[in-house]
Amino acid sequence: MRHEYSLDGQAFRLRPVGIDDAEFIVELRAGDPERTRYLHPVPPDVPAQRVWLSRYFERENDYYWVIERKASRAPEGLVGIYDVNPAAETGEWGRWVVRKGSFAAPESAMLVYRAAFEQLKLKSVYCITVADNRRVLSFHDSCGLKRVATLPAHFTLGGGQRFDGVKHLCEAADWPAVRGCLEPQTELVARRLEGSS
Repeated sequence: MRHEYSLDGQAFRLRPVGIDDAEFIVELRAGDPERTRYLHPVPPDVPAQRVWLSRYFERENDYYWVIERKASRAPEGLVGIYDVNPAAETGEWGRWVVRKGSFAAPESAMLVYRAAFEQLKLKSVYCITVADNRRVLSFHDSCGLKRVATLPAHFTLGGGQRFDGVKHLCEAADWPAVRGCLEPQTELVARRLEGSS
């Protein structure tokens, strides 16, 4: 949906996706099969992506961002919170992918949780990761998220292949501890990027 939620971190920021981001989305989500093998496939078709974005702008309770490097405003990734249930005050976060070589992962995750708990005022947010995606599962575990379910054959990805999903949950009460795990990583990345510019 069209929204105005922007969030600034130390080295990265989230800004709402716009129609002009269609080319970047296709480049990122269809250009590197190795990086996106655990994401739902996106056709390498910019006009089709514009159509998808036009429909997204009309959908309620769906928030999609570009992850930008603050210093240059260069786009480095994508992330979203969707399937928000206003009555239960819950939502799912995902669509998370960053450019190869980007250091945006820890801070973009922290910004998503800030969006969920500080701006959208959710009580909990969850993510579902392909069970074979061990690197992302390890990241969520290291942040202190709770593994609450394994979902058999939850994903159907390229070629119709079925994958189990692992559901991690972060409740509002957990957010300070999760933030405490992510902040040192984001500070380290910010110092590293500042030193390289």
